[in-house]
Amino acid sequence: MKALLFVAIALQVAAVGAQVAPREAWRLAARPGWILRIALAMFVATPLLGVLLARVLDTLPLLKGAMLVLAISAAAPLLPGKLVKLGIDAAHDTALTVVSSVLAIGLVPLEARLLAAWFDRDLSIGEGAVARVLAISFIVPLAVGMLVRVGFGARVQRAAERVGLIAGVLLGVLVVALVAAQFATLVTLLRQSAVLVVIFAAGSLGIGHAIGGPGPEERTSLAIATVTRHPGLALLIASTNFPDRPEAPMAILTFVAGTALAAIPYTAWRRWQRLGHRASPVAAA
Repeated sequence: MKALLFVAIALQVAAVGAQVAPREAWRLAARPGWILRIALAMFVATPLLGVLLARVLDTLPLLKGAMLVLAISAAAPLLPGKLVKLGIDAAHDTALTVVSSVLAIGLVPLEARLLAAWFDRDLSIGEGAVARVLAISFIVPLAVGMLVRVGFGARVQRAAERVGLIAGVLLGVLVVALVAAQFATLVTLLRQSAVLVVIFAAGSLGIGHAIGGPGPEERTSLAIATVTRHPGLALLIASTNFPDRPEAPMAILTFVAGTALAAIPYTAWRRWQRLGHRASPVAAA
């Protein structure tokens, strides 16, 4: 199951990379103001939101811990695929994920140490371990896809779209199988964490939307990026620091599933707004 999940994720990332010209992605990534907004939303404000909710809300410590671990686990490998479905330019999506992945290598270990000091717990993760997870899940597949684009040009566009579609179907089947295998546990944890999940998801979306800038695409993309955390990083932190808590991975996956569900109204609203903006000139004519 793990190997198939890796293959599906790698194929999706590579397919997105094959649709992006490296020069265009670099042009979008090399903007200091944009990088600052990404860092502020994904690596400062969202972890602070997690700390505030952990302090204020009365819920199971296991669920609070899962939220905090996810709150510092920014940079998601499947983010470009999500944003492309919303009609946002693939180069912009890729640049956003590249920037957040590079920032994560240094900032995730730092945030783990800060959380440990704040809550007086042992929590640590090395820069090398974070870099390995990000390299395997995103950086290497993306580089392969971009190299294919450089070698074959725009001719690979249609093939890349087909590969991405196949990988998406495979990933969907695997996720359904994983949920089915742990359905009872997942439903129980979702019921226990519903309030926490919804508030965390709404707060993360609001942070990204507010900090995203004046452009509607950048607002939408940063909002989705801020609420979408990296389950691989979170699971690495949990397995490294809490090997005696076998229920921790399921709590993390519950939060991943819960925030994805809670974000549906926002994505539907932004898609509706985008379609409305497209239709408005026609209506005016």
